[in-house]
Parts: sequence; C-alpha cells; structure tokens
Amino acid sequence: MASDEILQTLEPWSRLDGKFVMVTGASSGLGREFCLDLAKAGCRIVAAARRMDMLRSLCDEINQLNTLTVGGNGDGCRAVAVELDIASEDSAIGASVAKAWDVFGHIDVLVNNAGVRDRRGSIINISSIAGLNRVQFFGGIAYNSSKSAIDSITRIMALELGGYNIRVNSIAPGLFPSEISGAIFQHNLEILAKKMVPLRTSGPTNPALTSLVRYLVHDSSNYVSGNTFIVDFGSSLPGVPIYSSL
Repeated sequence: MASDEILQTLEPWSRLDGKFVMVTGASSGLGREFCLDLAKAGCRIVAAARRMDMLRSLCDEINQLNTLTVGGNGDGCRAVAVELDIASEDSAIGASVAKAWDVFGHIDVLVNNAGVRDRRGSIINISSIAGLNRVQFFGGIAYNSSKSAIDSITRIMALELGGYNIRVNSIAPGLFPSEISGAIFQHNLEILAKKMVPLRTSGPTNPALTSLVRYLVHDSSNYVSGNTFIVDFGSSLPGVPIYSSL
C-alpha cells in the first residue's frame, strides 16, 4: 500500500478536496498559515482581512499551486481575497460576506480567526488558552475576557445552530509565532519549554494547529460540536503560561 494511501486511510482529513473555506484574519499569523495548509489539502479559500495587499500576496502564492479541477464560480482560482473589517458596521460586514459567498457559490467552513451561517457546515473559532480559567496574567483583562467570550459563544452557537446541521468548535492555542507574539520569540523558548512544559517541547503552527483545523473541516468530525480544543503542549496545565515569567 502506497504511503499516500496509508495516510489517507489513517487520516482522511489529510485531503479536503471540494471543501470551500472562508478564513478571517487571513493576512498574517495563524490565519495565513491556515489558508496555506488548507489550500495544500485541496480546499478552495476565501481569504478575508483588512490588509488587501497582504491578502493578494497570499492568494498569489496559493494560486501558484497546482490547479484544482473543482467546480464552482471561482474561474479556476484556488484562493480569492475579500476585504473584511470585523469592526465595521453590520451592513459592511454583510456585504463582504455576500461577496465571499458569491466567489464559489457557497461556503462549507468558516475559520473565525479574526475574532454567515448556512444550513450545513462547520464554524471554527480561534480563541486562546488565555480564555481558560486556569490561565491568568497581569494586563490581560481585555484579552483574556474576549477569548473566554469566544469559547462561551462557541458553545451557544453549537446549541443554536445544531438544528441546521452546523458544527461549531473553538481552538485555544498556546504560544505560537505571530505578529502579536513576535517579541516573545526573541527568547529561546525551546530551552524554557524543556524545563516548564509537560511535553518538553514547543512547535510551529504547522502541523500543531493546522492538523486540527483539517480534522474539523473534514466530515470525520461530523459529530463533534461545542468543544474547545486546547493546543499548547500542556503548558497551561500548571496554571501559569510560560510567557508570564519571561
């Protein structure tokens, strides 16, 4: 049995051909990584954010990948950029969502990374371990509260949208490289991780987070809803995240 066939059998979410995914906050950081990885898995991508120059660069990179043969209204494109500011008025957000919908005719999955509904699909909200009761740090009133709210919203949305066959889950990442955490990564986190993190390691967004996103996009997760998936190498188990002591 070929290695690709074995992978497809063990991890069917390694290929996601035919899935149409909208990713908000896609211009940089985790959102950008999610777009690239999902495109490599076969998804069509609607990349949404405020910074159109960065979105176009991302979409150009994705569209240079091998051309897909999936039907739709995308004129052969694998990724399309849509300007979206989640702080805008409802009408502006609605117009952006309508434009995103029109690109391919429908959306299967929303990765709510900046942080719509169909009668079937998956919504993936990106929160943080800062939203967990066991993780608190000075100066985190607004950030921690907003991330905790995302997890609560996830559970309520799962209740309300379940009747429409829409799954809603959130992912609570630990510390990963991004524009926000760039200064922290000037420290040698691998040395700290070996001393303080239960798994004695840290890692990149891909595959630590991207593999979980693929699973939640795939139909293998059809019965998974209302959950918050913690991806932090066990760093929050002691109750203090590693970056609070830096």
